[in-house]
Amino acid sequence: MSELIQKHLDSKLIKLSLVFALIYFIFFNSVVSCYKFSYYKITFLKAILELSKDFLYIYFTCFIIFFGLTIHRLVFIIGAIFLFITGAIASYYLYFFKISPTKEMMGSFFSTDLNELYEIISIRLIVWLIFSLFSCIYTMKHFSILDSKLFVTKLLSAICLLISVNNIIAPKFKLLNSYFPIQYLHNTYLYLSNSNNKSSMRENIREKFSFIDQSDQNIVAVVVIGESARFDHFGINGYSRDTTPYLSTVENLFSFKAQSSSNHTCISVPSLMSRHPAKDIDKITGDTSFLSIFTMLDFNTNWIGTQSLVQYFKSKDPYTIYDQAKFSMLPGGSVLLTRLDHDEKMLPYIKNIVDSSATKDVLIVHTSGSHWKYSARYPKEFEKFTPKCNSTTMVDQSTCDPIQLVNDYDNTILYTDFFYIA
Repeated sequence: MSELIQKHLDSKLIKLSLVFALIYFIFFNSVVSCYKFSYYKITFLKAILELSKDFLYIYFTCFIIFFGLTIHRLVFIIGAIFLFITGAIASYYLYFFKISPTKEMMGSFFSTDLNELYEIISIRLIVWLIFSLFSCIYTMKHFSILDSKLFVTKLLSAICLLISVNNIIAPKFKLLNSYFPIQYLHNTYLYLSNSNNKSSMRENIREKFSFIDQSDQNIVAVVVIGESARFDHFGINGYSRDTTPYLSTVENLFSFKAQSSSNHTCISVPSLMSRHPAKDIDKITGDTSFLSIFTMLDFNTNWIGTQSLVQYFKSKDPYTIYDQAKFSMLPGGSVLLTRLDHDEKMLPYIKNIVDSSATKDVLIVHTSGSHWKYSARYPKEFEKFTPKCNSTTMVDQSTCDPIQLVNDYDNTILYTDFFYIA
C-alpha cells in the first residue's frame, strides 16, 4: 500500500505543503489565537482544547491551500509569497492595533491614498515583512520546488486548489473566517463583489422630489466634514480639558451628540451626504447627494478638502459626484496634498471662495481633523498637551502609551477648534 502511494503521490510536495502550513500558522495565526482567547473567560484546560481544535482545522486548511498551489511551480512561488506578505501585514495590525481585516476594513484599505499609506507604514512593519518574506523564500529554496510529473498528485493539487477557492468565496465552517488567510481573502472577495454588483446608475433625487428655495439672496452656507472627532473630547461639551478655547467664545453655538454611520471614511462621508439613514447604508450610492439639490437651485456649490473620496468619486452614470457640484478643489487635488501639510492650508482658498461670492453659496470643507496618525494632524505650536507621541516619519504609533495617544488626540481637537474659527 505504501509503495502504491509513493508511486502516485509526490511526497516532497506534500512535505513542502505541510511545512509551509505550519510556518504560516505559527507566524500569522498564532496572533489570531492570542487575540481570540484573550476575550474568553474559560479555564486553562478548555482554552487548550479549543486552541487544539482550532489548530487542527486551520492547519489542515492551510495545508490544502499550499498543496493546491503546487499545481505549478510558478503558481506556488507567487502564491506563497503573496500569502506571506498579506499574512504579515494582517497579523501585524491585529497584534499591535487590534485591527481585524473585516469587509469594511478591506474597503478602507482599497480606498487609501498614498499619503495615508505612508503614515501607517513603520520600520517595525518593514522588518516583519522582510523577515516573513525571507523565511518564505528560504524554505522554498530548501525544498527546491519542481513541477510534479505524477498525474494523481496533479489531480489532487487541482482539487485542493478548487476547495481553497471555494473556501475563499464561501467558507464551509465559520471558524475558517476568523483565521488567516481565509478571513482577509474572503472579506476582500465580499467587498470587491459587492462593489461590482452595485448598480452603476444613480437616481437623481432632484428629479424625483420637488424643492423650493426660500433662502436669502446672498447666503453662504459652510458645511465642515471633520474626521474622528469625539463629542466627549470637546471642551464645549464638558470635557475636563480646554480643547475648544475659540469655540467656547461663540454666541448661540449649539453642540449636539451625533453618531457616524461608520468608522470608515469611504462609507461615513457618502452616508452623510445621502438621504438614507444608517440602517440603509447599502443604498447610499444609489442616488445623488444633497449637493445636487443645491446645484439645481442655482447655488454655487463648492467642495474643497484634504482627504480623497476616490471610492465615492468613481463614475456611476449618468450622475457622477462631479455633476452634482461645481467643484473648486485644492490645486493638485486633495490626494496630492503633501505630507505634513495641515488643514489650514485650505484657508486661503476657502477665503477666496467666500470673498468672491456674489450669489448663494454652499461650501463643503472636508478636513483631515483627527485622522490617524494624530501627531501628524497639527503643527508644533498646538502641542499643548504633553507628553506626546514621536511624530518622526516611520515611527510606529503603537509604541505610544495611552496617555501620549490621548494627549496627541486632544491636540488635534485643539487644532480643529482653531481651524473652525480661523
